[in-house]
Amino acid sequence: MKTINNSKVIAALFTIVSGNLDAASAVKQDTSAVKEDNRNPIGCMDNGYEFDLDTLRLVSNAVGAKQALYFLHNTSTTNITLYQMRGEESSRSMYLNHVINAGQWAVLSTSEKKMKYICAIPSAKSPYGKIVDCSQSLRVCEYNNVRYGLNNQGNYWLVNSNSRNGAVNAVVHYGIIPGV
Repeated sequence: MKTINNSKVIAALFTIVSGNLDAASAVKQDTSAVKEDNRNPIGCMDNGYEFDLDTLRLVSNAVGAKQALYFLHNTSTTNITLYQMRGEESSRSMYLNHVINAGQWAVLSTSEKKMKYICAIPSAKSPYGKIVDCSQSLRVCEYNNVRYGLNNQGNYWLVNSNSRNGAVNAVVHYGIIPGV
């Protein structure tokens, strides 16, 4: 009788341990997927921008390129609103404000050589949110050798908020070929 009870106990322990191993394996896969989503897309270089005070300045580095393609990753745990800051020279241009969801990627295509953004998070005290340091909330990279079709040029947000792979697929689906 003791051997039957011991074998039942051993079987129960084995079931519990194997269940915990499966759960641990699932958690490990989830964290590896998150780590992979946090990396820059292949070929997207860590240039073409600078953080100045609390702002983000996009400065295209591609020599002779008419368009720049920027991937922006919201590394914070809350949505980030990007408000474009314009100088006097562009009084007739539209503002390219945008919201990037927490942990998501957005893609900006622009023909302007210099753009400046300020970052804000939602706040109950202000309809525009609370200003935060962009360098603490965003990671940016630029594709240097991008091939655009004739219909895809100008200034626009190509991808609103998506995973890294989703953002890259949306860019390619739109007809823009990022260079590697």
